[in-house]
Amino acid sequence: MEKKSYKFIKGFVFVCLVSAMCFFLLWWSRQDPYAPDAHSRLTRQGITYLGQGWGMAERQQLAFMPFGSHIIDYTWFLALEEAYTTDLFRNDTHMERLGFIADSPNPYNPDALPIGVTRDTDERGQQWLGLTCTACHTGQLHINGKVLRIDGGQSLLNYSLFETELLAALKATVGQPEKWQRFISRLQKNGNVTQLKQAMEKRIHELDNRYAINATQVPYGHGRLDAFGQIFNAVAVEALQMPENKRAPDAPTSFPVLWDASHLDVVQWNASAPNMEPGPLAQNATTALAVYGRVDVLGHGRTYPSSIRIDNLGFIQRKFYKLTSPRWPEDIAGVLNTPLMAKGEKLYRQHCIQCHGLVNSQDATRKLSAVVVPANEVGTDVRMVNNFTEGTVKTGELEGKHSVLWFGKKFDAEATRLDIVMHITAGALLYHPWDSLRALVKEFAVNKASNLDSAVHYYKARPLNGIWASAPYLHNGSVPTVYDLLLPAAQRPVYFYVGNRELDTVKIGNQTAEIEGSSVFDTRFAGNANNGHEYGVQLTEAERMALLEYIKSL
Repeated sequence: MEKKSYKFIKGFVFVCLVSAMCFFLLWWSRQDPYAPDAHSRLTRQGITYLGQGWGMAERQQLAFMPFGSHIIDYTWFLALEEAYTTDLFRNDTHMERLGFIADSPNPYNPDALPIGVTRDTDERGQQWLGLTCTACHTGQLHINGKVLRIDGGQSLLNYSLFETELLAALKATVGQPEKWQRFISRLQKNGNVTQLKQAMEKRIHELDNRYAINATQVPYGHGRLDAFGQIFNAVAVEALQMPENKRAPDAPTSFPVLWDASHLDVVQWNASAPNMEPGPLAQNATTALAVYGRVDVLGHGRTYPSSIRIDNLGFIQRKFYKLTSPRWPEDIAGVLNTPLMAKGEKLYRQHCIQCHGLVNSQDATRKLSAVVVPANEVGTDVRMVNNFTEGTVKTGELEGKHSVLWFGKKFDAEATRLDIVMHITAGALLYHPWDSLRALVKEFAVNKASNLDSAVHYYKARPLNGIWASAPYLHNGSVPTVYDLLLPAAQRPVYFYVGNRELDTVKIGNQTAEIEGSSVFDTRFAGNANNGHEYGVQLTEAERMALLEYIKSL
């Protein structure tokens, strides 16, 4: 009896100690004070930062923090030339034409790569070129000769063009003797380089297959990606090695802005992801898999090794929780007209606030609810919501496994792509359970619960603070300015150019004039429709301008 009592007491003490440690870690994880310069506007090396909650050191660290994206060998990238010139692929002029934002060297970016382009080291010590969150979620605007960096903003990266040109450069390098000699000279390779060429040819073959799987008839252009479609293919096709599961990722959406996102009850354009733990960790892990992450499924049990940098995901999410929306810079973009703003506020409360609530972005503990609107009600292009919910794929080696690893219904011969993605993502996270637990503790935040229909056929309406810095508009980026969005759909531009960073301070949006490297957005193509969201379209021109003046101030 005494021995049993001793064991019970010992076990009880152990449980208490573990619980106390968990509570301490939870408390500690929230102690993330703002850096002294987090809310200060500053100009550095000709770039103005608007004080959105990150200090300069945090901004630089997040810009280059890897999450498991492995595209090609890092040293190859540094030595690689463009396909049709002798210029280095990584030169700023070329990378900016692809929509990247050039950056200067710093402790987290010793090779002066563009924002969101980084080096990652795998478990074998190999160094990889990868992308980070900031490649798609950092904006830059030009206003009256000034350059503004928008933390968490909408990137104008031309993702598919980057892929196409990178593959072309690799093929030209192995195929042209002169390029090959310059390449190996930069690498300082001596003697037999047969293995190097074989490794490059192998990677070229792998990328060829990847791009064939993700081929689409309608180009994404600048600032868009069908992330869901590429995630589904990365898992259901590449990880399961089942080419028959491929489906064209042909519903590209704009890269969403990230301020307030980690405070909302749901995220993603179609409100498909509840934002309570472990939701954010799982969402970020699937993103890593889509952006050249690796997961090994075949031949493994219930959990799967992967390249996902779980240790970094919690830190990244925690920092984005601190992000605030950019405020309209009156000294650069123009002083706001106070009487006109007052008229605009009344119109906003009459026509907009039902879906786009007002929020204090400076409230560090804000808990926000997005308004979800059925797709057929808002009337915008439905390809994205349809692609997310429709169709099944073959489960292959997953057949007979529990859908929730150790629990839940077992997979039949076919399943939805989403169920397969969630199963494999959970398996990748639980392959390193302690890393995942630490990431959850680090990023933990209390958000509102969502009560959505599991059918997921909505589009999400979020608060509009900072919308002036996030063109183009609608989920698919089909409307260039807020002014155009307040017009009847029939009067909106049928096509326009994307890639110009110059802000239209009147209509609110980027300039749509053609510049070198810009891409054409044609709303007549499948998935690109600019119809729907016809709210406030009955306003007079004077009322429309008053509403725009108020929206600038949010």
